[in-house]
Amino acid sequence: MERKPFIKGIIFDFDGLIIDTESAVFQAWRELYQIWNQDLELGDWMSLVGKSNKEADPMDPLAELVGSQFDREQARERVAVREMELIADQQILPGVKELINWSQNRDLKLAVASSSSREWVSGHLSDRGLLDHFDALSCSDDVERAKPDPALYILSLEKLGIDAEEGLVFEDSPNGVLAAKKAGLYCVAVPNPITREIPFHDREGEPDLVVDSLEGFPLQDYLKEQ
Repeated sequence: MERKPFIKGIIFDFDGLIIDTESAVFQAWRELYQIWNQDLELGDWMSLVGKSNKEADPMDPLAELVGSQFDREQARERVAVREMELIADQQILPGVKELINWSQNRDLKLAVASSSSREWVSGHLSDRGLLDHFDALSCSDDVERAKPDPALYILSLEKLGIDAEEGLVFEDSPNGVLAAKKAGLYCVAVPNPITREIPFHDREGEPDLVVDSLEGFPLQDYLKEQ
């Protein structure tokens, strides 16, 4: 295994890592495509995972397929309502709350870096009682370019007041891993049901470690030595 960092701070991705919004969002968009008798294949969707809508909007290919009769505003409202219905039932993923509590008890700094909007991230964190556990949020609203650009992770490091070699990132998508590695961070990939279909190795920006779940992750092995 490559070098392990001795960390002072942890940066979490949000979608698909803290709660499995990825599966819910994909289902909502797939249902939207089906309304217009179009198919949204998982392979096509996976190229969008980890990016913001500014970087890759799934509405664009649907609008092109449907043509001039397509109402973007109505479609976006429909898919947003369905996303929220599906996500409402999603629980915090295994191991996340335990890692947060364990880290706070040892005065590690915590952040979220997400290609989603601040409203989306803070709303879902707040609904699950997690928002106040984080020292910093960095979202797509805060940067010109989201993942796979490293800006979100560079901003998170600045907000936490730590250097790259003092941080550890948990990510669920290759685009997120690439962003973390470009920022010089040690990155643990935790694929979700959508992203586990994507190969994480043999590509630019390989993770330092891949695990099936955060449950039981040995964070104590990465603590900053005093």
